[in-house]
Amino acid sequence: MVKIAPSLMNMSLLQVEHDLHILDSITDLYHVDIIDGHYVPNMCLTPHFIAQIRPVTSKPIEAHLYVDGIDKAFIDTCIDAGASLLTLPADGVGRSIHRFCDYIHERGAKVGAFINPADPVNVISSYATELDSLLVLSVDPGFTGQKFIEGTYDRIVEAKVLRAEVGAHYEIAIDGGCNATNYRLLIEAGCDVLNLGRGLFDNGDSLEESARCTYEEIQTAAREATKMSF
Repeated sequence: MVKIAPSLMNMSLLQVEHDLHILDSITDLYHVDIIDGHYVPNMCLTPHFIAQIRPVTSKPIEAHLYVDGIDKAFIDTCIDAGASLLTLPADGVGRSIHRFCDYIHERGAKVGAFINPADPVNVISSYATELDSLLVLSVDPGFTGQKFIEGTYDRIVEAKVLRAEVGAHYEIAIDGGCNATNYRLLIEAGCDVLNLGRGLFDNGDSLEESARCTYEEIQTAAREATKMSF
């Protein structure tokens, strides 16, 4: 079954603990965008935010690193804060990715890479077997609320084919513009994890309603996608 990963850059920071208790009922993991203002001209959450929410949820937490100059010290900061999956920019860590994969696994966490819309899927082919997650961006990086790029479906299929060809085990995650209009197509293409921003948080008059509606929409889409595969 496809996994649900709320993107917490979209939540209200005034009632984080309350909202996490609501979201826990539908969540498989939380997606935390750490944006340094250099990788893209925007700033967002930090490892400190992960440390603050770690005691109030038992769900895994992904640190999605829109960060330049990633090194072991920054990796340690994220893992020590409570991140269980670190997703690194494929276009920024290529020369160090094998070393980073080994180190993150040694620290007991999982490692992912993300590819921007302009990156070819096969950019990760030489280290695909080391990844636990491949995150396909369906919008340009760093800003919420952008229009979904239609070519993303083909990229998910490419990622699925590559996984089979090289014997990799990574989950295929999607980030950007996910909502009820495309859940079924994303799942049919091969998506394993849906990172949800406004498609979740703006999906009702309250967070309780938004979470319930979103969960039901995804379950329906998954059933329809299963029927289509036969």
